[in-house]
Amino acid sequence: MTHTAVRCGALVALLILSSGCGASAPTSPTARSEPTANPAPTPPPLSGSARIFSFEHELSSGASDYTKTSRFVLYDNGAFALQYRTCNCGGEYRGRYTEARGVITFEWDGWSVAGPWGASGTLQGDTLTVRYNQIMQLTDFEDAAYLRTP
Repeated sequence: MTHTAVRCGALVALLILSSGCGASAPTSPTARSEPTANPAPTPPPLSGSARIFSFEHELSSGASDYTKTSRFVLYDNGAFALQYRTCNCGGEYRGRYTEARGVITFEWDGWSVAGPWGASGTLQGDTLTVRYNQIMQLTDFEDAAYLRTP
């Protein structure tokens, strides 16, 4: 009788464990949908007058070729585009920017499941120095200095 009770108990335990492993469960993490109080504003169009800053030099050694062919286009209406001109890596990343006392804050239309994209720039004369947050650096964006081109 004890043998039967042990088998019954093992069967019940097996059923309980297997019910938690149903095929309908996701196999990888999924993003949670969080309610937002203020949805992101519609980005301004990429049109009108603009300042163009082309790659000048890397801020750390070993910048990739795609970074060396990149440029920032800052439109007067607050829109911007980071453009990669000679690679097959997506071509262009867009967003909005604000500028105050030589500091530019970039708000990207892109994002990562690891966290929000972020970057800031400093403008000194004709040089724009851009530094990315860790999330963007881990996604292959590289800090660099850009020179304004006519």
